[in-house]
Amino acid sequence: MYPDNLGEVTAKKVALSTVVIGGLVASVALGGVLSAFGDEFFLDGKKGRDYKKVAQRNAALGGAIGAVIAAGMMAA
Repeated sequence: MYPDNLGEVTAKKVALSTVVIGGLVASVALGGVLSAFGDEFFLDGKKGRDYKKVAQRNAALGGAIGAVIAAGMMAA
């Protein structure tokens, strides 16, 4: 019913998963930057922080969360 090579790890699968996980990390980091810019732009910067500092913090946090998720996926 199931093929014999169902759980087989191949170079193609590893390469594809690396690209997918890298894309996930990059998209989470970019989302943090865009979120920070949107907050600063639409909330008029009422908290006294400029969007660049918030964007850097959000990008670092997003990258760290993405790296933890990626590590968890690779360990599973």
